Order: sequence, then C-alpha cells, then structure tokens
Amino acid sequence: MGENIALTHPQYLKVFEPRFNQFNEPQQPKTPNAWFVQHYPEAYEKCGSPFLELVEPVDQFSVQVLPISINPDFFASVLGGRRDLGHHVVYFESEMMWYFKDSDGIFKSTSPEKLANHYRALLLKCCQDMPQSVHKLNLFHEWRGDKTAKAVVQRAKSILAAETSFFSPTSPHQRIKGQEIQERVARRFVESLLTAEPGKVLLLADAYVSFLKLAKQQNLELVKQSDFKAMVVPIVQEQFGVRLRNDLRVDERSGVRGWKNVGLNQTLPA
Repeated sequence: MGENIALTHPQYLKVFEPRFNQFNEPQQPKTPNAWFVQHYPEAYEKCGSPFLELVEPVDQFSVQVLPISINPDFFASVLGGRRDLGHHVVYFESEMMWYFKDSDGIFKSTSPEKLANHYRALLLKCCQDMPQSVHKLNLFHEWRGDKTAKAVVQRAKSILAAETSFFSPTSPHQRIKGQEIQERVARRFVESLLTAEPGKVLLLADAYVSFLKLAKQQNLELVKQSDFKAMVVPIVQEQFGVRLRNDLRVDERSGVRGWKNVGLNQTLPA
C-alpha cells in the first residue's frame, strides 16, 4: 500500500522540514525525522534528512507516517557523537582502528560491532518514543538488521576518518596507547630537562638514562637507545639549534656522541 501511494502521490514523500509552534519554539518530535534531527542537529546540517517518510493523510486532522528509506550518511555522522556533549568518535585510517573520546578526555579503542550496537540502540529508542501514528516496523526490525548496521558503520569510515596528524605528538588529542605517546614524553624531556648552557657537553648516553627515568615515572614502556635518538635529535635541533655530534672527545675517549652547549637538569618534572 505504501509503495502504491508513493508512486501515485509523490507529494506525500517527505524529508525533514523544521516546524515551530506559535511561540517560535521547535515542536516536540512526532516523526522519526524530527526525533533524530532534534538529537543530532549537526548530523542533519552535514548530511541531510535521516529518512524519507511517506506521510499519508488519514483525515483532515491526522496523518500516518511511514519511514520508507534511510539515509546512511546521516547515521554514519551520528556515530561520530555530539561534540556539544563531549562525544567524539573517529576512524584512524592509518591503523584501521576506531577510537572514542572517554570521559577523562583520552581516546580509547572501540570496535565496529560496538558502533553497530549503538546505532541499533538509537533506532530502538526512537521507535519507543514514537506515537501510534508512526509505522514502526522498519525502525524496529528492517533497519536494525546486520545488513544496514554494517553498511552504516562502513560508510562512517570515510565520514569520520581522522587525518594522520590527529594523534601526532603535537596534537591536542591523546589516546591511551600509541607510538606518539613516547614522542610526547621525548618532547617534554627536551623542553623541561635540557637547557642551553655554553661550554657544556651533554652525552647521548646520559640523556638516554635520564629519559628512561622519566618514562618509568610515566609508566611507559622503555624504548631502545636507537629509538630515543631518532625521537630526540630533531627536537633538540629545533629547540637549541644544535646537531648531534659523533666526534666528541670525553675522558680521553674519541668518537663520543652528544651535543655541545646543552646541559641536563637532573630534577625530573612532576
């Protein structure tokens, strides 16, 4: 019946249109479109109407609403969360991993299955809030199936994709695990413990030992000296304008690696 009406009366097919009461306030949602737009206005602004709805007049005072087609782009955007509430979900393409921002502000990994379950829960919540004038079969059954849920999560990979710099050492975004955490500590080490001191010589080996103490204080995995060197050398050059030397002479030893005119503060930062 719905398909026949859609074919013969295309004017009954509706996308979301904002409606206001006599006080110019948004009306309480009585359709799936209105419910989702009220809860996720940013997704609506980016991706358009959540559904195409068939709005069939019953009499001059009432209508029946049948959501007949879903907009996967809208729901992919919904999975990104509401920024005004502190929610944030991203897909980190370089690692093919999903991350969500937890209440402590740290991003933690999640799974596509959990995102699909969240999508299903939102459809169910909307279905439960709808009046009797709304047909609920598609909301409750059809679009909560694996086929649609997986399609929404798959679409979200492109819509919620984060740049490779999202978790960089200089980024404000932090995650619970990641190679950039060591680089953040390396930058903190250089900025907090190293100083410009003319005539001083800082050996790479001494700097490495001090860095290990700082890493242990931060409960981080220890890194090899070669990895420490790769992280710290460009930061020291950026901070003090000096390059790592391989020809220093210390205690009658030649060919020692280190920096000239750089000192080390032995007091670890709190």
